Amino acid sequence: MNSMQDLRQCPDVATLKPALHALCSRFGRIERLDILTAMHEGKQQAICFLRLDSPENEQTLMKTLGVGKFGGEVVFVVDLVSPDSQEDFGPSSQWADSGI
Repeated sequence: MNSMQDLRQCPDVATLKPALHALCSRFGRIERLDILTAMHEGKQQAICFLRLDSPENEQTLMKTLGVGKFGGEVVFVVDLVSPDSQEDFGPSSQWADSGI
C-alpha cells in the first residue's frame, strides 16, 4: 500500500487494518489504531483514528497523505468496496475490533 487510493480497494476492515499498518507504519510506530465502520448514503465507510509515536511523525503523515487531525488523533475516512447488491438500511455505525 502506497497511498490513500490503495486503501479504497479494501472490501472490509479485516483487509483494511493490515493495509493501514503497511501504509502508516512507514511514518513511525503506530501507538493506536481504532476503526469505526459506518454506512452513509449506501456506502460502507471506515473512519480511522490513528496515533503515531510522535507529533512530528503525525505531521509528516498528515502532510503526505492529505489527512487531518481531530481531538488529538489523526482521522480520515476510507470508502470500502462493497457489493452493489447490498441493501441500504439507513445510516449505521459500529466500532471494529480494537487493537493495534
